[in-house]
Amino acid sequence: MPLTRPSLSSARWLLSAALFLMVACKREPAETPAKPAAAKAASASANPEDSPFPEALAHTGAITEPVSARLKEAPFKGDLPELQKRGVLRVLVEGTDEDFLPRQGMPKAQDRALLERFAAKQGLTVEFLTVDSFDKLIPLLQEGRGDVIAADLAVTKDREKQVAFTRPLTRVNEVLVGRRGAADLPKAVEDLAGKTVHVRPSSTFAASLRALEKQAPGLVIADAAESVEPEHLVWQVSRGEIPLTVVDSHLLAAIETYNTDVEGLFPIAKARPLAWAMRLENPKLRAELNTFLVEFALTEYREQRFTGDLDAIRKRGVLRVLTRNSAVTYYLHRGDQAGFDFHLANMVAKELDVRLEIVVPPTFDQLIPWLTEGRGDMIAASMTDTEARGKQVGFSRPYLYTDEVLVQRAGAPKLASLDDLKGKTIHVPKGASHFATVNALKDAHGFKLVEEPEDQEISALLDRIAAGEIAYTVTDSHILAAEQVFRDDVEAALTLPGQGEPAGKDGHYGIAFAIRKENAQLREFLDAFVKKTYRGVEYNMTRRRYFESRRKQAPPASLASAEGSISPYDGLVQSYAARYGLDWRLMVAQMFQESRFDPKARSFVGAQGLFQVMPLTGKELGFVQLEDPEQGIHAGVKYMHQMLGRIAPEIPFKQRLRFALASYNAGLGHVLDARRLATEQGLDPNKWYGNVEKAMLLLEKPQYFQRARHGYVRGTEPVKYVSEIQTRYGNYVAVVQH
Repeated sequence: MPLTRPSLSSARWLLSAALFLMVACKREPAETPAKPAAAKAASASANPEDSPFPEALAHTGAITEPVSARLKEAPFKGDLPELQKRGVLRVLVEGTDEDFLPRQGMPKAQDRALLERFAAKQGLTVEFLTVDSFDKLIPLLQEGRGDVIAADLAVTKDREKQVAFTRPLTRVNEVLVGRRGAADLPKAVEDLAGKTVHVRPSSTFAASLRALEKQAPGLVIADAAESVEPEHLVWQVSRGEIPLTVVDSHLLAAIETYNTDVEGLFPIAKARPLAWAMRLENPKLRAELNTFLVEFALTEYREQRFTGDLDAIRKRGVLRVLTRNSAVTYYLHRGDQAGFDFHLANMVAKELDVRLEIVVPPTFDQLIPWLTEGRGDMIAASMTDTEARGKQVGFSRPYLYTDEVLVQRAGAPKLASLDDLKGKTIHVPKGASHFATVNALKDAHGFKLVEEPEDQEISALLDRIAAGEIAYTVTDSHILAAEQVFRDDVEAALTLPGQGEPAGKDGHYGIAFAIRKENAQLREFLDAFVKKTYRGVEYNMTRRRYFESRRKQAPPASLASAEGSISPYDGLVQSYAARYGLDWRLMVAQMFQESRFDPKARSFVGAQGLFQVMPLTGKELGFVQLEDPEQGIHAGVKYMHQMLGRIAPEIPFKQRLRFALASYNAGLGHVLDARRLATEQGLDPNKWYGNVEKAMLLLEKPQYFQRARHGYVRGTEPVKYVSEIQTRYGNYVAVVQH
């Protein structure tokens, strides 16, 4: 049964509060009013390395690598009829559960989407089981720990003796990769003589290289760890840490969308078939998968461009949506895809009963050219329907209405009118739709306009306003609302008057889907979709999630009682923290940060319970009723234990703990990106404070997140999260000694 808060007298609570606040005041530094949100978060703990983290947790020892809960279950080797009785299709995949931000049909994202669709047709739910080492995939399948392997597995004669393969999903070249611009790069097989190439020994790349040894005497095939993904080897090549590696051509194409420091040199093997694998004794599953792949033969379209209308989209079974990687449109949050425009695009794909494929061009100004070239079918990127854009593309009915607002620092003197801007300066990105508005007003009202780079994100400009570096910028009211969900240091000064652009309700600007002018069927469908969906239940929930539901801001600390209790759930936390080797006071500090001890709390992305665990994560951990205090606590502590296990064991424990907290908040992928970026910036990738936390803040800026494997992240959130939990934990340790 859930524990209840002990009955305490008012005097005892006041004594507890006074004691706690004395400790908190002693540890919390003052903040200057001019500091931006990011700087405030970074400085929340004046001397974080003096924290009690290492001492309080030194007894925990090594944290073992996490293993999926399903992988620990009893083996099961049944064919399709038995799977249907069981109700679950277990898919073995490699690496982390958030391998990429799916920018342009990343291979793993496409495979997962196809398998989800297959499972649904068979009346199954699909569970993706993460395997940390490539060479374990086939043994785990054979043992009955999974039913299908979906890990870009190349079909070879040796493997066909161990597992059965589906028809090829695609055929790829195995491409030698080097650092762009490096000296003495090999141009042909003969040039590999005396060169060193790093690959995993169990990969087909190693076998392909061995077949070339006679043509390239002295070729060194260096063994990479089986747990190291090919993408990481490519990153090491881009850094100059290793000279050469090999990857499949479709993976290289995906990597090149964000890592431009590498280049494919030449293929060492051509037209290698990639397929899904299952056990040899499961012919019915193989037959149904082959039937499905023939029916939905989608992979052949990956490298082609299409300008077909609605009928062609339905025939292909894929809707390719062009968007941006930003806080409003599309991003990864705790490994899940999120964003207002992404959710609407997903609703469109469901209405069409097709698979959604997200395509992210390198820059905003490439959205329309990529659409007209046939690289996508529509744009969903908070794009305003303007006269200039209307000459290039067609627009649907608006799915959102917005105003152009002048933004200033919160608390600054409000302007009565535009005339009060005389002599002042407004900063606006050149490519923004607001630029024309501001440019048309500047002479009449006597203010200056400073052109910012076209790829300047609004969040970066808002940080500069909050810091007092600049006074004003202009953005759409819905984008400001999305920012104010997280921050309270900027506000709207006034709404700008329209300048003759197409207007919707009550003169507001319309945000709409963009399509090619010749795609009349798709436009008609989208118009009907918007008419049916706009201000409906799902639409309103999505709108509130991103623009209205201010995230709960935890106060500096919760109260610890004079009797040594911190929360109503101390007993449960102590029990599960002991099971997983964690300090219960740290877990309570994290629990308060997540939910303020409210077991029914739900986040804007659907996380639930006292530890705000995502439902899919909870299910993978073995918990389905996260609002139940015991299940919610067990799930949160277990997941935190898993996060610790996913951080490189050579990192000092107290740093691993901070990385684990940041991963719990933002997702492991973003933390891995921040560690990479820290290395590139000459910072220590194995230290959080002053190093990786700085890199995390940089991942809010386009020049950094566009080159990151997992894309944009609101870095101020994990920075603040780690700092506040550490401070609160220090306070708990001071008050509760055991």
